Amino acid sequence: MSSAYRIASPFLIRLAGVPFDVLEELATPHVCVVARDLLTQETELERLKKASLEFVARRESGLTSEEFAAWRTAIRNSEIPKQRIPHQLEDYIRVATAAQQARMQLDEQLEKDLTTARISLFETSRRILPRYLVFGSGEVHHLIDHSGEELPTRNSRVRERERHLLLYLQRITAKNDTFSEFGPSAWGSSRSGEAVLSFEARPGMARRDVFLERWTAHALAAGINADPETFLERCPRLNPSGILIGHRFVFVDSGDAVDLTSAELEIVTRCDGTTPIHTLVRLADVELALVGGLLDKKILIAMLEVPALEPLAFQTLRDDVAAWHVGTARDRWLLFADSLIKCATDFAGTSEPTQRQQILSAARQQLSQLGAERKPGQRSLYAAVNPIAEECFRDCKFEISGALLNEVVTDAEPWIDFWRDNYAFVASRVAAGLRMVLEKVGKTPLPLPAFLRACETARLPLTGPGLVGLAVMAFQEVKAAFRERLEPHAHLDEYELTAADCHVVRDNFTYQKFDEFTFPSGDLQLAARSQDAILRGEYRWIVSELHPAAATLHHCMYWSCPDHAALSRALQLSTCGKPFFHFGFFAADFTAHTTVRIFDALPQQAIFASPQRGDPRWRSVPPARADVFIDDQGDVALRAKGQYLGSFTRNWIIPLGFHPFQFGLAPHTPRLRCGRVIVQRRAWTISGEEMGGGNFSGLSRDLVLAIERLRAAKNLPRFVYIRPTEQALRRSGAEGRDKDTKPVFIDFESYLFLEIFHRWVTKSGELEITEMLPAPDDLWWREADGRRTFELRTLMIPR
Repeated sequence: MSSAYRIASPFLIRLAGVPFDVLEELATPHVCVVARDLLTQETELERLKKASLEFVARRESGLTSEEFAAWRTAIRNSEIPKQRIPHQLEDYIRVATAAQQARMQLDEQLEKDLTTARISLFETSRRILPRYLVFGSGEVHHLIDHSGEELPTRNSRVRERERHLLLYLQRITAKNDTFSEFGPSAWGSSRSGEAVLSFEARPGMARRDVFLERWTAHALAAGINADPETFLERCPRLNPSGILIGHRFVFVDSGDAVDLTSAELEIVTRCDGTTPIHTLVRLADVELALVGGLLDKKILIAMLEVPALEPLAFQTLRDDVAAWHVGTARDRWLLFADSLIKCATDFAGTSEPTQRQQILSAARQQLSQLGAERKPGQRSLYAAVNPIAEECFRDCKFEISGALLNEVVTDAEPWIDFWRDNYAFVASRVAAGLRMVLEKVGKTPLPLPAFLRACETARLPLTGPGLVGLAVMAFQEVKAAFRERLEPHAHLDEYELTAADCHVVRDNFTYQKFDEFTFPSGDLQLAARSQDAILRGEYRWIVSELHPAAATLHHCMYWSCPDHAALSRALQLSTCGKPFFHFGFFAADFTAHTTVRIFDALPQQAIFASPQRGDPRWRSVPPARADVFIDDQGDVALRAKGQYLGSFTRNWIIPLGFHPFQFGLAPHTPRLRCGRVIVQRRAWTISGEEMGGGNFSGLSRDLVLAIERLRAAKNLPRFVYIRPTEQALRRSGAEGRDKDTKPVFIDFESYLFLEIFHRWVTKSGELEITEMLPAPDDLWWREADGRRTFELRTLMIPR
């Protein structure tokens, strides 16, 4: 059986930096065994209490009034009074005694096992975390500073420290989405022929990429632009929101026009963004004040600008400064820039945590001289705090047969179709929203700056979350339709999707269909007991997430790709060779780590139409020379001089509005599969009220029992991931995406994790719980130090 899709080679491998086995050392499973025994006793006790109360209330019970009162009070409190025991109450006494013993045993077991787990937590943290916490804010280093002392008495502050340590450990062991050696990348390939699966994971990092984060470039540019001594070295360029028509400069976003004198025109025509002001003034033989006037009128821009979509932006600015005339301004700023670059070089030259921390502190101190400091504690995802970042690459020599890999797209073809149908539908809704803006303006085509301004006025900022916000609303329609189809199967543990289920969009909505940009990048996981088990056919594929294809182009992944040409060919197929443009969308280069390298991967298709500073090697169109128009299919697109530049909706931005591509039912969603491929994990929704009452602070027997009751009632597995529900977070696409959208691993048989679970559900009020797949027993990537979680980030392209 063949599919319309295939998986391209090479593909990225995202690995956990630390073996999962580390977390198992923190488990307290015996506590849970004793707790379950106690719950059994308590269930039986509750049954006997009812019968016992009925007996003592009878007149013929033979009890005196004093005995009746004592027995009634004792039974209601599950206690044993110091009274004679009628034979009718012997079963109650037997079970009540067993329950009392079980409670004492649980308390003893909890104290004993928790002490062992805490010792392991501190020992493991001292061994592993110092190298990782180098990248944390200054507020986290105290977590390790005192952990070499004798095990401290548990109070609220110590419990908080333990929670933080455990949260860091789960991030680098149970997930694969962090950085440096704790979230390294590797690359794999597929080949045709016989079934094969091989890898040779060499210890350590094969390559490292150390660089200054983009925010440091913004800090440097701000410092230079505030220095009047650098003014003559700046290279003016025309305001990209305007065009020169004869002797007039027209701002196309507002329609305002400014008449220019001959002298001003002479200056304006010489401004190319590469000629410094001191040269312009000399060549045009004009007064410096004339340039200042053009700047005041906003006809010219003369600032040192951070280049867009450039992960190594700081180096670019340093090279700008190096090209200045020799003088005090150049010497001062070049020394500053070089000193920061030296910090990055020194950082790359050592792996010792104390030295690395000292280097980061020195870099922060230098940047603070510019008034540039990154404050920790931001709730936004991917907000870089450190001035220096590091990516790591492992040489794993991973190879898999194309037949084995492409089983995913063969079985999961309906799910991929569903994602692509949803893409096209959402694009149609977003296009409708953009058409409304154009219709309100009453003019089409409309210059790009004018269109962006009109969208801002309509509270639909396209360089911000505007497109994504429209996509989020459209995706809600699809979610509602698909949930309705799932509802009859909500009671099942697992449900096999039909083609009709996955055709819910095409069967229920009217929209313009298209192919370009709709072929996804899929995160795949392979569950099996061992590598040999896979070769015997004993495995299951899991589609963890689907992304736009550009998800393979983040700098943290792209930099280490061994075959950029092959990756580019796959991307060309996924885009059907169509052009696309960058107009300044903020999330494309939010950090160096996540900067999307679209111009490196697809230089013939990508067009730079942003007012930002671009790379002179890129194909570019000044924004004022580009027009927004509605094509014959109703799509909102961009063109310049009659040439089609791409679409606002048929691109890689709007999928941020339907990520993650998941569909939940409250209170339970069955595991979903297509054929043998799991496309969505089983999930539950629970509220804080479902924890019931009890004293959950300190060393809490009540907490253990409450969660064991919850597990039994919901049939929850031991290993899960949790995060607040959408309703709890009230998030909308990419705007202000909260850190809590990232799932947190929980082991329900580890008391330390139970405390995290309780804190999360108390804080958010409602949690989404998702089963861990592959489960720990199915983590087949084994190295000398243990098992690792990993996933393949692939490109699913047309066959």
